[in-house]
Order: sequence, then structure tokens, then C-alpha cells
Amino acid sequence: MSAKKLFEILVGLLAYLLTTLLWFYYAVPSMWESGTEAALITAGFGSMLWLCATACSVIYIIQRARP
Repeated sequence: MSAKKLFEILVGLLAYLLTTLLWFYYAVPSMWESGTEAALITAGFGSMLWLCATACSVIYIIQRARP
């Protein structure tokens, strides 16, 4: 594996982890605490969007791993 490909994989993994941590440990709890309908809808929609992005990423990695 080339250094460029390894770097791209590690940067992508770091971006994914940072996004996940920021969303679930910073944004969502503050939305739950505010308790308004708009905040709860945004938290639910954002979590569904995160789940779809995660599933698409997993499918992409599985397809790329095939010979």
C-alpha cells in the first residue's frame, strides 16, 4: 500500500470519527436539552443522515475491497 493511499484512508477515518464524536457528544445532547420541536426534529434527521452516510461508507469500502 502506498503512503498516499494510507494517508487518504487515515485522514478519512479521522474525519469520520471527529464528525461522529461532535455530533453525538456535542450537538445531539444540547438539542435534547433544549426540548423544542425543531431541535428534536433536527436531532432525529441528523442522526438518520449520519446512519445513511455510515451505511454508504461501509458499502463503498466492501465494494472497493473486492478483487
